[in-house]
Amino acid sequence: MDDPAEIAAVFRGTALDGLPIEEGLGDTWVVDHVEPSRLLPAWRAARAAVARTGRWPVLTTVDEEWLDAESEQVEALAHAASAVDPWTVYRWWGHDALVRPDELKLWLPGILDGDATEQALRSLRWPTSLVAVERWIWELLLANPAILERARPRVEPYVGTRQWFTNLDEAQVVLLPTATQWLAPAWLNYFGATGKGAGAGREALAAAIRQWEQRWGAELVASWGTMLQFTVARQPSLGDQAWQLALQLLAVGGSLQPQSWELALAVTRSDAWFLHDRP
Repeated sequence: MDDPAEIAAVFRGTALDGLPIEEGLGDTWVVDHVEPSRLLPAWRAARAAVARTGRWPVLTTVDEEWLDAESEQVEALAHAASAVDPWTVYRWWGHDALVRPDELKLWLPGILDGDATEQALRSLRWPTSLVAVERWIWELLLANPAILERARPRVEPYVGTRQWFTNLDEAQVVLLPTATQWLAPAWLNYFGATGKGAGAGREALAAAIRQWEQRWGAELVASWGTMLQFTVARQPSLGDQAWQLALQLLAVGGSLQPQSWELALAVTRSDAWFLHDRP
């Protein structure tokens, strides 16, 4: 759909009713003046209309810099997204961060039973990586229901939309000229993708979104430059599924604050994700 009047008619009676629609870069249309208190209802209104508009909606700031993507670039990205393994491009920094025995206490949470430091010193091979330490914590949680219950309040801030960015005066909904959400990196600038080298980061991000859509029903809601926000239809099981997903989210969101085991526990209960990667 390329007629703003037709798009406005589709949005009549929704949270986007009456908002101005202007032409944007790369054959996009932009719905302006979205109130910060109405971000999710506005996006959901546009999402519900994708079958009619043929355009995937993404929330952005009003000063967001979008790319003027050409059809050849979009086609190349579509091919790459189905061929690239994103986890050869994205890798959580905890895989390479070494932890010495004298640093171990910095990473062990107080919810563990007994002398956890001594247990870890005996169980892990030294020197070791941060991901190995956190995987050891994760396995302790899975093996001990009491520890797992003590961990749940710790991860509440990472469940649902609690981490979502809403501190802005005004937003807009960018309607992409495609109904395929994982092609969004052809137009959007996410630091975690553009910082990975020419082409590679965008291709890997498109491939990651494609995988997440297929496996978890993840849908891209917002792109705030250094942040991405998704809704999710399905949650991973408590175990290796959750662990692997947490590492993927940490790899794409390199500035996220939770430890990997915390995020692994949170995603088993969450219907939304927040990714953050900043300079």
